[in-house]
Amino acid sequence: MKHLLLVMSFVLFATFTTAASAYETVDVKNGATIKGVVKVKGSVPSDESIAIDKNQEICGTAQNMNTYMVYDSRMKNAVVFIDNPQQGKPLPKDSVVSLNIRRCRVEPLVSVGFVGGKFVFKNEDNILHTLQLKLWLEYQRLVSSRPLKDGATIYNIAFPTQDKQIEKPIKEYYRYHTDTGFIRVTSNSDPWIRGFVYIFDHPYAAVTDGRGEFVLDNLPPGEYTLTAWHEDAGIQKKNIKVTPSGTMEIEIEFGPQGEK
Repeated sequence: MKHLLLVMSFVLFATFTTAASAYETVDVKNGATIKGVVKVKGSVPSDESIAIDKNQEICGTAQNMNTYMVYDSRMKNAVVFIDNPQQGKPLPKDSVVSLNIRRCRVEPLVSVGFVGGKFVFKNEDNILHTLQLKLWLEYQRLVSSRPLKDGATIYNIAFPTQDKQIEKPIKEYYRYHTDTGFIRVTSNSDPWIRGFVYIFDHPYAAVTDGRGEFVLDNLPPGEYTLTAWHEDAGIQKKNIKVTPSGTMEIEIEFGPQGEK
């Protein structure tokens, strides 16, 4: 019975994701631009540190999590995107999500990628590393007696030698929506390694830079929901309306405890 429920849930999941993939590429005329900044309200939570008990000559004895990278209240590594736009400019050509392991960290910590692109993995350390990419599957959590903690593994990569580079495709079902969520990067050899990847089937998504800034451009005029995500602060949403050829300047602010 449980197996049947899992199969039925997967069929429903596949049907839903196919139907949800309705983005249409069009010739955008009089496109709008959103220029924004993501900030933290009040005091910035203190960073956590993880003790490291092996390969200390490369990894060090401890590693800061860098959860809150904030400059002048402006927050790096927030993902900002338009919720489910129906049409707009084409996806970026030859999109690449580069995930490098350097001194036992994944760099960058937070990435966005696009369907049809590829992952490029590289180990810059002279030790063995492994990476697992785990896709959150809400339906699996609902029907399974042993729900997966971080999601289902879509790639399991081993780097036995330094400077080894591996490429993998970004498939359509990796894209973000409420049933899949983001991709979590983990390691079964180094538990302190972590990263986050958001995959989209539309091009209106970005990661904030070191000044908390982002730009989404050539967006068809209209009304949208703008979402910002941060790994600890949570989620913020804003309803916006952009005008033909207009530039909207927007500020998104996370409180001490964002909605999670």
